[in-house]
Amino acid sequence: MKAYAGPARPGEVNLDADGTWPLAESLRSGQELLVDDITERFGALPAGSWGARPQRACVLPLHRTEGSPPRAVMVAGMSPHRALDERYRLLLRAAADQVTSVAANARAYEEERRRAEALAEIDRSKIAFFSNVSHEFRTPLTLILGPVEKALSEPEHALLGSDLEAVHRSSLRLLRLVNSLLEFTRAEAGRFQVSFEPVDLAVLTAGLAGSFQSLLEDAGLRLIVDCAPLPEPIYVDRSHWEKVVLNLISNAFKFTFEGQIGVVLRWQEDRVELRISDTGTGIPEPELSRIFERFHRVEGARGRSFEGTGIGLALVHELVKLHGGSVAVQSTEGEGSTFIVSLPTGSQHLPQDRIAIPRKHEAAGNSLSPYVLEAAHWTASADPSAPALADRDLFFQDSDVSSGWGPCPS
Repeated sequence: MKAYAGPARPGEVNLDADGTWPLAESLRSGQELLVDDITERFGALPAGSWGARPQRACVLPLHRTEGSPPRAVMVAGMSPHRALDERYRLLLRAAADQVTSVAANARAYEEERRRAEALAEIDRSKIAFFSNVSHEFRTPLTLILGPVEKALSEPEHALLGSDLEAVHRSSLRLLRLVNSLLEFTRAEAGRFQVSFEPVDLAVLTAGLAGSFQSLLEDAGLRLIVDCAPLPEPIYVDRSHWEKVVLNLISNAFKFTFEGQIGVVLRWQEDRVELRISDTGTGIPEPELSRIFERFHRVEGARGRSFEGTGIGLALVHELVKLHGGSVAVQSTEGEGSTFIVSLPTGSQHLPQDRIAIPRKHEAAGNSLSPYVLEAAHWTASADPSAPALADRDLFFQDSDVSSGWGPCPS
């Protein structure tokens, strides 16, 4: 028997439309509704086994639990051969209960399947994370133990020259890794300590970017810093903003072998926008939607280092969110990437008990050595087969002078 596909069984239903089933009314009232004018509404329905066509139907609301509002309805055609007595009503209600039970079981199964998939994905992420972080810890520890064991085997028991520098650099790298892990776990648990204060964001951001000057010169890259003065101070947590900027610049440097890295800060009506762009390897389009996920790494990406825990960009995302802002990425594989951080101006969007008065701070460069030294380690251990690098130029845009580009003072 061919399935009926007429107007009484539409693929989609407008609950508020006249001339269709009174589904919205049944959902609102939670009551059974008898429809007597089926033929006038929809025309003649198909005849049943005994040659008679149904003239009436009952709309029954489906309740997930007793007393709860209905989430769906069932429309049942009435037999023209039987009166609608109490026994018939009980039969219709039993059928509605059965449909509700089947739907609930299907929904529970689907939710359980999604939960199992989510747990499996978390397990895979954790395994990948522990594998990555184990390698991250092992590398600097190996670089520390080598010179230390060498010093212990000598009568002086002293670390000198390049051995001392290597141990210091690896120790800073290890400390930054541990701090990043702690910060990320605090962000995940919502236990971040923040203190927002009005700062000259253009000066702070330009200083942070400038700390990479000599490193990019040695790598043959240009750094373009264009941080124009802003009309008013921006409320940020200074230490968290430093981590955002430094993570994004070091990430750009990691995947850029020639060309330039740009740092641009602009006032955009009620927001301030930071753009950190590069001419690096870019991000494959399928990976863009996952780039800020925790523990996620782009497999097979060509970079100055294969190391990484997969929490750097996830941490950036959390820190920006703490400021009431957003971070996005635009990228073309083989051409480069641009990370865009947008922060609201003013302080109305921030927790008022977290706003502090401006304080005098030390120069930003005093706290940057772990980031810069780790990036320097990538340069020192770069693949000798990497393509030739561009001319060693570093430029700042002089935002206070209309002459435009000028060399950065040494």
